[in-house]
Amino acid sequence: PQKRKQKQHEIDRLQQQKVSYPAFVHRAIEAIKLACPEADPRVLCDHVEVKDDRWQMAIEGYLGGARFSIIVDEAYEAEAISIIRQLPGRNKKARVIQGSKARRDSELSRRNKNSIIEVLDFSHSTAMVYLTASYGSVLMVDSAEELKSTGRGLTEDGMASGGYSMWHCDTADTELVFGAGARHSALKAKQPELETLTGESQQANYQMLHLARVQDSVRALTNRRHAVTLASIMTEQRE
Repeated sequence: PQKRKQKQHEIDRLQQQKVSYPAFVHRAIEAIKLACPEADPRVLCDHVEVKDDRWQMAIEGYLGGARFSIIVDEAYEAEAISIIRQLPGRNKKARVIQGSKARRDSELSRRNKNSIIEVLDFSHSTAMVYLTASYGSVLMVDSAEELKSTGRGLTEDGMASGGYSMWHCDTADTELVFGAGARHSALKAKQPELETLTGESQQANYQMLHLARVQDSVRALTNRRHAVTLASIMTEQRE
């Protein structure tokens, strides 16, 4: 039931054109809003769109958890991470973007015409400078052969390179978060999952109901046997 409830929540959010953030990100956002509303916390993924659908899964896979980094007003970055530091357990995992530093560094970085930044659109300046400074050197290449000699690279089918290694990094349709098109794809992919969970839940409920009926029948039979035995004993005593 809990998995089904979570999946329904995710679908409801997508139908409202909203992303379901990881729980620790959601809690961090709420904590910052409560303690420092002036920080205006936002999540990176809400301000990025991939213009070329062919690269959507590969780019999101390369960025991974960074897609859920938190953007705040640059004047409140230190305060925001201090608030997160005080949260319990895994909620401390949330990341706050160093917007002011990313802005300075992005101005110094060289843009390559094959950079993944070239196929991204932004609706927030901090999202743009952060991804430019952090991932502007990731190049889109055509093949594994080209990838093997690229410092930081990515192919359309999700092969990646960086740190002198190569790996596979695409993302399932259900996990896409950049842009309205991605949310629509995630919604279509999650609906069959909900149907499966609903069917499993109904089957489990049926089995529990059947078991309850069997238990009731056993109790009734046991009670009848006890009644017959008791009646027999009373008859013998009267005789």
